[in-house]
Amino acid sequence: MSFSNDNEDEKGLRIANLHVEYAAGHAPLRDFHLHVPEHSLYTIVGPSGCGKSTLLRAIAGLLSSYGGQIRFGGESLRGSGALIGFVPQNYGLLPWKTVRSNIETALKIGRPGRALQKQHEEQATHWLTAMGIADLADRYPLSLSGGQQQRVAIARAFALQPTILLLDEPFSALDALTRENVQAVFLENWRNHPTTTLFVTHDVEEAVLLGERIVVMPSKQGESADILDNPVFALDAAGKRDSDDFYRQVRRMRKVIQEKW
Repeated sequence: MSFSNDNEDEKGLRIANLHVEYAAGHAPLRDFHLHVPEHSLYTIVGPSGCGKSTLLRAIAGLLSSYGGQIRFGGESLRGSGALIGFVPQNYGLLPWKTVRSNIETALKIGRPGRALQKQHEEQATHWLTAMGIADLADRYPLSLSGGQQQRVAIARAFALQPTILLLDEPFSALDALTRENVQAVFLENWRNHPTTTLFVTHDVEEAVLLGERIVVMPSKQGESADILDNPVFALDAAGKRDSDDFYRQVRRMRKVIQEKW
């Protein structure tokens, strides 16, 4: 696959011929292709071991080596200046810093400048409140539950207002009610600040609820991913989950997954 010179075609995140191989010849991604238009929100579903987390780690620059190309806006992602926000499965919090300091430290690194310190503090306060964890601001990560740590990691990523947002099962440790609340906050934030986003989930309903389009990863190396349009995304958020269209799309997704896996 080659990249077009057309400016419109180059916009967004474009991955071509991505190949990642670990020890003993295990290659979770082989000749993988994906184009995520700028300011789009794609959810990703796939069986365990199919390369979902590896894909996000490659985009985030956390792999020492890989084959193929990862580009943003027509340039190599590493040289594009794009700011990446990443919520990994292990949360990635600094255990020696408080909850608030975890967020403010990420902001200082991602958006440096002494003049921005007050904005950093305001952003940290805003997102701690939005995630319902403002009372945890002075606690340390290891004193928190998994669900609380997960919300801190999400608050940190949102506060950063990145160019590219990568989320690896970010709501998996939350109880059902909190998960629904945070999903709503996530969608509201994304609509207010559209960011090129990849969101990995094992939950088919969550994939349908949140994704403009849904990427169904293959179960076998070398097979292509299916990218499905999701008309449910455009529905009013308040009634989306209870609509007939939502349940029809979930059934459609389950059928595609059964056939592909």
